Amino acid sequence: MGNIWQQLLKRFFAVREGELLRTLLMQLLIFLLITTLLIVKSTVNGLFLSELGVDYLPLAFVLVAISAVLVSGLYAAILKRSSLDQLILGTLLFSGLLFVVFGLLLRLNLGVGWVLYFFYVTVALFGVLSASQFWILANMVFNARAAKRLFGIIGTGAIAGGITGGYLTSILAEPLGSENMLFVGAGLLFCCIPITRYIWKTNVLGSQSRFQRRKKVVITDQPLAIIRKSVHLSNLAGIIGLSVVVAKLVDYQFSAIAAAHIADPDELTAFLGFWYSNFNLFSLVVQLVFTRLVLGTLGVGSSLLFLPMSIFLGAVGIFFAPELWVGVFIKASDGSLKQSLNKAGVELLALPIPAEIKNATKTFIDVVVDSLATGVSGLILVFVVNGFHLSVEFVSVIIILLVGLWLYLIEKVRISYLDAFKQGLHKNNSADTDALELGNMSVLGNLQQVLAEGSEVQILYVLNKLKQQPDERLLPAIQPLLQHPSARVLVGAIRNLYYLKNKDLSELIAPLTRHADQEVKTAAFDYLLNHSPKKGIAYLHKGLEATDHKRRAAALVSLAAESRDNPALKVTFRLEQQLQQQYAFLATVSDSSEREVLTKALLKALGLARIPAYFPWISACFSHPDKALAGEAILAAGQTMHPHFIPFLIGFLGDPDLGDFAAQALVNYGTEIVGILQAQVNARAVDAKVVRKIPQIVGQFNSQKAVDLLFTLLSSRDPTIRLNALRALNTLKTQHNFLTFKDKKVWQYVLDEVHLYQDILSILYVQQQTSEQEAGSQAIRLARQQLITLLESRLDVSLECIFRLLGLKYPPEEIISIYESLRSEEPDLRENALEYLDNLLDAGSKKVLIPIVEITVLESITAAAIRELKLELPNEAESFRLLMAAGDEEIAQAVRELQGLL
Repeated sequence: MGNIWQQLLKRFFAVREGELLRTLLMQLLIFLLITTLLIVKSTVNGLFLSELGVDYLPLAFVLVAISAVLVSGLYAAILKRSSLDQLILGTLLFSGLLFVVFGLLLRLNLGVGWVLYFFYVTVALFGVLSASQFWILANMVFNARAAKRLFGIIGTGAIAGGITGGYLTSILAEPLGSENMLFVGAGLLFCCIPITRYIWKTNVLGSQSRFQRRKKVVITDQPLAIIRKSVHLSNLAGIIGLSVVVAKLVDYQFSAIAAAHIADPDELTAFLGFWYSNFNLFSLVVQLVFTRLVLGTLGVGSSLLFLPMSIFLGAVGIFFAPELWVGVFIKASDGSLKQSLNKAGVELLALPIPAEIKNATKTFIDVVVDSLATGVSGLILVFVVNGFHLSVEFVSVIIILLVGLWLYLIEKVRISYLDAFKQGLHKNNSADTDALELGNMSVLGNLQQVLAEGSEVQILYVLNKLKQQPDERLLPAIQPLLQHPSARVLVGAIRNLYYLKNKDLSELIAPLTRHADQEVKTAAFDYLLNHSPKKGIAYLHKGLEATDHKRRAAALVSLAAESRDNPALKVTFRLEQQLQQQYAFLATVSDSSEREVLTKALLKALGLARIPAYFPWISACFSHPDKALAGEAILAAGQTMHPHFIPFLIGFLGDPDLGDFAAQALVNYGTEIVGILQAQVNARAVDAKVVRKIPQIVGQFNSQKAVDLLFTLLSSRDPTIRLNALRALNTLKTQHNFLTFKDKKVWQYVLDEVHLYQDILSILYVQQQTSEQEAGSQAIRLARQQLITLLESRLDVSLECIFRLLGLKYPPEEIISIYESLRSEEPDLRENALEYLDNLLDAGSKKVLIPIVEITVLESITAAAIRELKLELPNEAESFRLLMAAGDEEIAQAVRELQGLL
């Protein structure tokens, strides 16, 4: 029987060997969590309404909102510093103990009023935290490819829990008593603790470094600012928030009507549990039967109308007949459509939003926006309904008005979707490609049109978006792309088809393992291993034994990629034996180009495999005479994300040939690497050549830690370090201006840089004057000219630093444009830039900066300019002393050479 169940999971849900146990455990975990949530939610609602009454429910909404916002901020701060497993286990244990305490207090009839308020808020927070923590854990347990395949089947555990929890409550509440249901919920919650421990120990702690774990935990410093930067995301967040406000008003109506008709607390708890389960069951039916049909037939825009319009009908019904069946209808409309049809529509409308932005704002929208909306609904009920002693029927009037606003936002989000989609299509499109005219058709229609008629760049844009959210309905539109002449489109199409399970295209894709393009070959092997494991392994073995060395390389990389993070698959695919065989095979290859291709493939496979026993193979290639191969080894080390390689990679940052490879490899470690680099800088453990590369790395992370490290580097005496740090800061400010850029410190840095500029200018003037009067040997003249050239370059660097510092106080795009115009050969452009800068700066800044900038437009440094700036001119000995003390080793060397000749 077990084998039959395993085969069914493999056949219908793409569960691979080695994934079955963790998939079932994650499914069981979410089942227990949601079952517990439904039990305690039904219980607290029943007791609250029976003991305190519906009039006190609005205040509970407000308390939930305030508590959720405070807890989410505290939770994010703790998550940055604590291990996720400790946080999850702590949440489970603390919540379970609270449920036990609440149960005891309620049984003893102690402080019923405040206990129920505290209990209500606790259940709401538990619902938010437990779901959020579970999906973070799931993203750690499964890599991105496995997640797309398996989260659907894991999610069925949540649906089953939603159905079971309510029905269990409806059966047990009356015979056991509502208070005792809390002990049942606590017991189920305590069962989650050993399951979580086992999952963490076997699937996370034992197989992933802390860098791998931290990289999967998305923590954003200013999510609200990110949302505000995107019109489309703001509209979506608005719809989500408004839907929560309406849902809470609906919940209030449903609760009020239910409490009015059912007085007994245990009977009310059973009633709520029964219908909460029914709502989950209805949602499942809508998801399985109607969602795809409605989205495919009517389109996404129309599908978003079902939820508000069904609530509208329910609100009208309650206004005229506040009966129990009408209350059930309006609550069922919200409960069955919100997490099925409406959610699917919102997810499709979110396609134009970049994945990193969606990931960065998802928790904020799910927790903070939801909580604030709950608070708004509570305030509406407190001040409008309770304040004026209005009946439950009048709440329908408020709901109807809000539904009107909801419909308006749906139209706005439809327009902003089209704008964002068109902008994305044309953003990177080449000028010689005809623009694709999109009509006002459905979202799916737009996607199908682009896939059928778009340019290569446009098709790639859509394929990249669809890969984030695979959709079986688009398979007929993607399949023809397997005949597309572009290799990039072929790769994108295969990568999308990889996640679509309804149709096996192995026979069409198998020939592509012989395609001329290496990425196409690798993608084809990946598809075959995923969709036809037995045939795929056969194809893979043929590839690994092929005489075509490029096909052999593609098969090896695919093998490593498909079995990473899955020890059982590594055994099934005989990954270690294959790596050893390919390593041994290299020694027999005489052709240098063939050996290079296979060596790079082996290194890439070793990086993907993350097998510590083979790390010495990677390290051995660091010193390879072929810098391209050495670079590939460095990238492979970055792919492992293992702490073992970090000191080596940091050391390679100073290598002129390998520095870029090392920087790219360190970026792969995620934001955790910023702290490592900060420690290296603080301890002065690395030389200037290494530090010069650090801005290139930390500038890739939109975190406050990255900004703080870059500001630390501004204190360096090395001009290249300062300039690189400022360039990275300007980029971060342009792309992520929600970060804090220490405005108070910036002006002091500007003044320091201005003083440095003036010092260099005065010394340069002295050296130029001395050079013109030089009567020494040719060697002396050449040495002095070398020093002058270096000083001129430092003057240019200092000027750019000044402008880039201004770019932290003013819009960076404007400041950099002014700087580039001032460096132009066209006098008119320089004059216009100077005038624009004069208008942009405040009075204090003008006094300091304009005289400096005016010198830059001169062809040469004149005595008049020196007098205008009131600069003191040092003699030659003093100039040499100042330059030697400046800490610039290159200039110091030039000074020593000149002094040696004088």
